[in-house]
Amino acid sequence: MKQKKLLIIQLDEAYFLFETLQVLERNRQALHEFDLTILTSFESLKKVHNDTAPTMPGLTIDKASVLKESYDLSINFSLTDSAWDFHSQIKSEHKIGPFKSDGILSVPGLWSSYLMTLKARAPFLTFHMQDIYKNILGLKAYPNTQRKEAPIKTIAFGTLRPELFPAEEQEKLINEISKSFPFLALKDLSEIDVVEDLSNVLYIGPATFEALKLCEGGALGLYIGSVFQGLNLLPYQEGHYFVSSRERKIEAKVLLPLIESFIQKRHLPENYPYSVYRVEHENIFGAFLRAVNESDDNYPFYQSHVVVWNYLLNLFDTNLEVIRCTESQLELLKTNKAVLNKFQQLHRYAMSSIDFIQKEAKSTTTDAEKIQGHMKNLQEIEKISDQISQSHSFLRPFLDFYRIRKGQNDGSTLLEQSQNTFMVYTEEFQALQALDELFTVTLSKNEVTI
Repeated sequence: MKQKKLLIIQLDEAYFLFETLQVLERNRQALHEFDLTILTSFESLKKVHNDTAPTMPGLTIDKASVLKESYDLSINFSLTDSAWDFHSQIKSEHKIGPFKSDGILSVPGLWSSYLMTLKARAPFLTFHMQDIYKNILGLKAYPNTQRKEAPIKTIAFGTLRPELFPAEEQEKLINEISKSFPFLALKDLSEIDVVEDLSNVLYIGPATFEALKLCEGGALGLYIGSVFQGLNLLPYQEGHYFVSSRERKIEAKVLLPLIESFIQKRHLPENYPYSVYRVEHENIFGAFLRAVNESDDNYPFYQSHVVVWNYLLNLFDTNLEVIRCTESQLELLKTNKAVLNKFQQLHRYAMSSIDFIQKEAKSTTTDAEKIQGHMKNLQEIEKISDQISQSHSFLRPFLDFYRIRKGQNDGSTLLEQSQNTFMVYTEEFQALQALDELFTVTLSKNEVTI
C-alpha cells in the first residue's frame, strides 16, 4: 500500500525542534504509515543535532524541494510568522496549523490554536511541548517514558544568575558537597560527555536547552529558578524536579539538604522553605508538575488551567487535589475572580448583541442601523477583552485562544457569520464559567481549612 505523505514544518528555535524530534522518535511506530518530511532551519538543526538527539529520516532544510512536492497532509508547528506564509504555499490536501489564506490567518485545529496562545507570553507552560505536538498530530497513547534509575556518581552544575544565586553562595555550595561527598565527580555542564550513560548524573542548575538535552539523555534534573514557569524547558520523563525560591535569593545552606536527599535517595526535607515540584504523568494527558510542598502564588492558577484546558481541548475531566493556599494565593485568586465576573457580565451583553444580529439577518426587513450599533458593541467588548488579556496574565491564554477562534469565521452570509460567532462566544462563556467555578471551589475549600 502506498504511504501517505506527511510534512511537518518546524522553523522555530532549536528547543522547539528538539521537542518535535522527541515526539516523532517516541511515536515512530504510530507514524509508520506515513512518508515523513520534517522541514527545519539550518540554525536550529545545527544546535540540536548531536548524539543525544534522535536522527529522523526525512529531516530537511531545503524549502525549495518541499515546495515542489505534494503532500496528503501538512502540519505547521511553527510560531514564526514567516512560516504561516510558507505553509500557504505548500501543496497539500489537508492543512493543520497556521497558514495564510487570501491574506487572512487560518488556524485549523484546536491544539494548533492553543499553541498560538504561547506567542503572548503565557504566565507558565501548562502542557509540555511534547504533549502539545502529540495532540496536534492526533496521537493519544504515548510510550513509557520512565528514566533509568542509578546511584549518583557525577553532579553537573549549570550557572545560575548571580542575582538569584550569588557567586559566593554557589562556591560555598560546591565546597560543602565536595567535603560531604568526596566520591562524587563535580563538573560543569559543558564538561559532560553526552554520549555516555547519563543515568548516574545529577544536574543542578537553571532550565536551559543544554540542560534539557542532558536530562533527556538520561541525567536526573534538579532545576532551579526564581518563580514557577510550568513545564518550560523541563524534560518529559517522570521524576525530574523544579525548585522555586519564590523570588528570594538562594542560599547554599538551604539548598544543600535538598541536594543531599537526592544523592542519598532520601525523602525531601520537611518544612522546606523553597517550593519543590516533581514532573509526573497525570491520567492520560501527559506531563504534570505536582507541588511537593508549599507552592508559588501562581500554582493554583496552573492547576485550574490544566483542568479547563483538558476539557476544552480533549473533552475529558481531570481531577486534581485542591491545594492548601497561602494568603497571597487566595488574594490573587479573589482579584482574578472579580475581573472574571465583571467580564462575564460584558460577555452576556455581547451574546445578546449577536443574538439580535442573527434575528435581524433572518428578517425580511433588516434594520442596518441597529445591526451596525450592535456590531459596534461587539468591537468595544473585544477591545476590553484585549485590555484584560494584556493586564491579567492568568486569564490571557483563554481570551487569546477565543480571539483566534473568532478569527476563523468562514461564513459567507451575515446569518452564517453571526451563527458561527454566537457558537464561539457560547464556548468562550462556558470556558470562563468553568474557570470561575474552579476559583470558587479553591476559595471555598480553603475557607474551611484556614
